[in-house]
Amino acid sequence: MTQFKIIYDVKILLLVFIAITLLACSAQTATVPIKSVYTDTTNQPNDLWQRLRNGFALEEIENKEIRRNEISYTKNPKFLYRVTKRSERYLFYIVEEVERRGMPSEIALVPLVESAFNPIAKSSVNAAGLWQFIPATGKSFGLKQDGWLDERQDVIAATHAALDYLQNLHSKFGDWKLALAAYNWGQGAVSRSLERNREKGLLEDFHSIKLPIETRNHIHKLIAIKNIIANPENYGIKLDTIPNHPYFMEVEANSHIDKTLAAKLADISIDEFNALNPAYKRAIVKVENPPHTLLLPVKKANTFLTNLEDYEEPLISWQIHQLKKGENIHKISKRYQITEAQLIEANDLTKNDKIKYGQTILIPHASTRIDANTTIIRNKPAVPTHDKNLLIYTVKEGDTLSGIAKSYGTTVLQIKQWNTDNEQLSIGQKLVLQLTKS
Repeated sequence: MTQFKIIYDVKILLLVFIAITLLACSAQTATVPIKSVYTDTTNQPNDLWQRLRNGFALEEIENKEIRRNEISYTKNPKFLYRVTKRSERYLFYIVEEVERRGMPSEIALVPLVESAFNPIAKSSVNAAGLWQFIPATGKSFGLKQDGWLDERQDVIAATHAALDYLQNLHSKFGDWKLALAAYNWGQGAVSRSLERNREKGLLEDFHSIKLPIETRNHIHKLIAIKNIIANPENYGIKLDTIPNHPYFMEVEANSHIDKTLAAKLADISIDEFNALNPAYKRAIVKVENPPHTLLLPVKKANTFLTNLEDYEEPLISWQIHQLKKGENIHKISKRYQITEAQLIEANDLTKNDKIKYGQTILIPHASTRIDANTTIIRNKPAVPTHDKNLLIYTVKEGDTLSGIAKSYGTTVLQIKQWNTDNEQLSIGQKLVLQLTKS
């Protein structure tokens, strides 16, 4: 099959020994040539954390708020370990992009503060993905959002959009802290705050202008994380090494394919597939023009292509049906001879959800249908099971841990375990709530 191929960046060559190996292979068989989309790391440290440290460039800041965040992050190291472990899939790629653009490497840590490096994280204001784009901002930076795809959750597309946005903000304000403040609060709001200081003859910098507590603390958290990573031993923290080499490769997809099948052909779990491809919202990767890409672990890309070549069955086990006027779940189920319960389950609906004209419904092929007592394999979370239905909650004035726990059907102890073991809340603080689906 030729529907899928590995994507390459001709600007950068892979390490010499890999290039030689591939050239040798090409003499024997006409396979797809492989080139790296990444930098030659021959003369760089083996540990990605050290590479990050080498690029730290933001101004040193010391204040009580930063110190409080340092204590909060390190008092319960399990949260920090869990998040840094989760970052392994994405951090190398983000660091590469940050360095390529000449940005301070602290910028690569923004997703830790924004989303705890969870690409399916959604906030209470509908911000989504590693970089927590709200829908409008995502659209303004070309991130597609429809019933099939949400590029705010796409690792590569969202990273490019976020770095473009931050570079634009830095060009406007001339300061990375102000750029980060504008990323959190809004460009117009920061501009107006600077203008008020200008009119009063006051200093026009991050430390002098009026900012919401949430926004200022957002930057303080980033500095606190940077300080911990710069000198983890000073905080009693031991960071596990992250190899300074690519975690994933891009494979171009020119044909619809079941996500479960793609994972099987790549010899990876569906959780791993979804963790690398969280933007695909349905059970299949629906390909349009231009083609989409799949991210696969570096060591599994050729496994996928080889298995795909030998695979002779259909690539999708679903039929795509676009709703016509007057159609409903009952009529569709009768047309395709499938139970309403199966149809609802297959499309991740509830009995109370209303389907609308033009909406796309997936119909399992007859050969793949299952009885009501069996769970249909669907898009699982991009994080381990204990992280599903993750919500990023922003602390408001008057909030307490007990009140938040009651509102979201959990306990204070669980919230403290998921975050940092700290009773004190601050306005604007972001809490990770790992909710159980009812």
